[in-house]
Amino acid sequence: MKKIVALAAALMLTAAAWSQVLSEPGVKNTLSVTFGDTYLNGESTYYDPGLRFFGFIDTVQTRIDVAKCTVDAMLNWGALTNDEVVVGKFSDDFYFKNTVITPFWYTNHYYIADKTKDSWWTNGDAESYYVNFIYHPHKYWDLGMGTRLEWKVGPTPGYNGNLWEPFCHIVQGGLKDAVPGQADVAGYTYYANSYTAYYYGQTKAALAARFHYKDFIEVGAAIPSGVTTDKPVFNAGVKVHPVDFLTISGAVDGVFRSTGNIYTGVTVAFKPFILDAYLGIDYKEDNKENGGRWGTGAALTFNFKKINLMLKPEAGFTFYTYSDYTMAFYTGIRINWQFAEKFAFGGWSSIAFGSKDSKWEDVEATKDYWGGSILDIRPDFTWTLDKNNSFTAFLDFQHRNNYAHEKLNTWATGVYWTCKTTK
Repeated sequence: MKKIVALAAALMLTAAAWSQVLSEPGVKNTLSVTFGDTYLNGESTYYDPGLRFFGFIDTVQTRIDVAKCTVDAMLNWGALTNDEVVVGKFSDDFYFKNTVITPFWYTNHYYIADKTKDSWWTNGDAESYYVNFIYHPHKYWDLGMGTRLEWKVGPTPGYNGNLWEPFCHIVQGGLKDAVPGQADVAGYTYYANSYTAYYYGQTKAALAARFHYKDFIEVGAAIPSGVTTDKPVFNAGVKVHPVDFLTISGAVDGVFRSTGNIYTGVTVAFKPFILDAYLGIDYKEDNKENGGRWGTGAALTFNFKKINLMLKPEAGFTFYTYSDYTMAFYTGIRINWQFAEKFAFGGWSSIAFGSKDSKWEDVEATKDYWGGSILDIRPDFTWTLDKNNSFTAFLDFQHRNNYAHEKLNTWATGVYWTCKTTK
């Protein structure tokens, strides 16, 4: 029974601040096979291909430690069915490729009448690969160069894992980074807790350095990809752990730029639960209709060790600086219950309400518009075969009622096989 208690602990830790870098040298492989149905409404302008087999997606991660160096890499590839819309076909021809597609991709992307492709919500696309090199010149210093270092200083709304992993779910209830009317349900806030990523540069590649003294303090800075002498930019982050129960963090994304993000977070370890709270400010040179905003939220983690149960409810709010845009809100909960030595039940469920443009009420054609809503339910079941292999079956159902009251549904299901050589 104690072996899989680690699973609940891992879920809590990854939801708080997961990293691409494996925690120890070794190899981890995640293979998924999925099928499902994309969003469907017979009266809408969205194409629906019907029930589809999505194919196989394989993601391999590896970490090698040699002397004072760490090399961390990932490759994502698949035996995929064609992602073009072909109505009424369960599967098209397979094609094999290095790909950015994960099991989330199919339920998040859609086609409209002219077959233009877009995405429903902001979870971030996975890379088709990443390579990170980290040099440790001293036990208190790290120098890194990578396409996705993921050096983080504090908590944010959780993905609960990498996008290719079985326990990952939509973030912030499925809200999208947009202003009202430019997405079906708008209201996503970016929290810049990773100072090696530059959100407005759309890059996670960076050259970075950090100083960390034991578990007391971490201070770091990064130069993201795309920087020029004419347009300099760097990111910075700090984390302080002054006492056992308290961690305080902060970061700035886009120093020297008129567009960027400011982040601060705190983790408090009370005896009954762990509190994560965070604040993100998206500042812009012109904070009007273009969607400058700020958001805040919190999560509580409860671990009931006697019954091997973990609960993590969370909630968040987004406020636009443009006064005509109303507040967006979401709440969700993650559960993990190990009810037998090798078996665990888990799940995520959330509901979100998007932002509305109050000027819609002044126009007859749009007076009934609202912010829209999203309901997501994602149960999962895990069988741990041994310390190196586990299988997870999942079902993900999502119902959307967009700002124009158009109702759409999607679902996907499948199996993940996780194999690792690490302990």
